[in-house]
Amino acid sequence: MKQVCLVLIAVSLSFASYGQFATLGPKIGLNRSTLTERDVQAVAGGEAAVGFHAGLFARFSVLGFYIQPEAMFTSSGGEIVIDSDDVNANVDQIKSLRYNKIDVPVMLGFKIGPLLRLNAGPSFSFLLNSDVRDGNAQQEIEENYSNATVGFQAGIGVDISKINFDLRYENNLSVLGDEVSFGGQTFNTDLRNQLWILTVGYELF
Repeated sequence: MKQVCLVLIAVSLSFASYGQFATLGPKIGLNRSTLTERDVQAVAGGEAAVGFHAGLFARFSVLGFYIQPEAMFTSSGGEIVIDSDDVNANVDQIKSLRYNKIDVPVMLGFKIGPLLRLNAGPSFSFLLNSDVRDGNAQQEIEENYSNATVGFQAGIGVDISKINFDLRYENNLSVLGDEVSFGGQTFNTDLRNQLWILTVGYELF
């Protein structure tokens, strides 16, 4: 993962000499993330979690289009809820999960007028660690959750001088977690993490 970040920084710096065709700078922001389940009726996503992210972006512009790779440290998460009827319990069972990961989105976009941008592209995520309120779930995540996932991001942006604002939606294309255990029962799952992301960036040059 360190190699990915170093490559992104090196490539960004090598293109910086192109002046108006390339920019580089830091980004920070907030996200609202939820866990979703597609296949298992007993398992569902619960309350959303608010997280943050920070990192670097580079943008290379040609003929009105641009490519924008980023390297972002992201904290996100959500809740998993199991229907009480399926775990022989009086109340629904809830696990609150939180992840720290490195996200590497590669956005392709174009500008509409002097301020507005539209962009979309793949996003590659690499799990660093997890924080689980249910202590029994820590090992479960390490064994059954993917260390790397592929997803996509899409959204809009606004550029005001050297300040960039972005609002994006992100979702997984590959499975985040394929099993979850509640009340001594194990459920096969198709868990995915979806986020709404709001960031502000600053062009250093």
